[in-house]
Amino acid sequence: MKHLMYELKQPFYKEDMKRFLLEGFLASVVFGGFIGALDFILSNYFNSILAIFTYLILYYFLSNRLFRSFNQYHIWYSILAVFFLLLAEYAMGLTANLLVIQIITGNATVIFSDVRTAISILNPLIYFSYIWRWSLSFEVIFSNLIQILFVVYFSFSIYRVMKR
Repeated sequence: MKHLMYELKQPFYKEDMKRFLLEGFLASVVFGGFIGALDFILSNYFNSILAIFTYLILYYFLSNRLFRSFNQYHIWYSILAVFFLLLAEYAMGLTANLLVIQIITGNATVIFSDVRTAISILNPLIYFSYIWRWSLSFEVIFSNLIQILFVVYFSFSIYRVMKR
């Protein structure tokens, strides 16, 4: 803990941080949206186990993009990279959910006409339900455990990749 506090107090270049934040946010939203659409196609038209590999694609693109966006390493880059990975996962789920609504209703913008419906669609608890929604079904337990292991592994991995 003492070493972490020391690392957090180290100076960093503001230009690098601005670029990292901009590229991290844009990469999370854009890559998350594209991979969310691919995830939707794979999970609904093919096999749902193939959709797990979309997270691997997202991790690869996001980690490479974020690593190339700074010149000198600071620990904040690793911490923010984990945040951007989770933000990209949220964008993936939101995109897939909006595609489902678009197919069912024919117009996904209808849900944003009512504030209550828009808030319920944008609620992050829906997209991270593998953490808190469990049942006695083997498939649900297996799927949730796989997703938790993937998220923990790739979060730790992206943290270490930024340190390279």
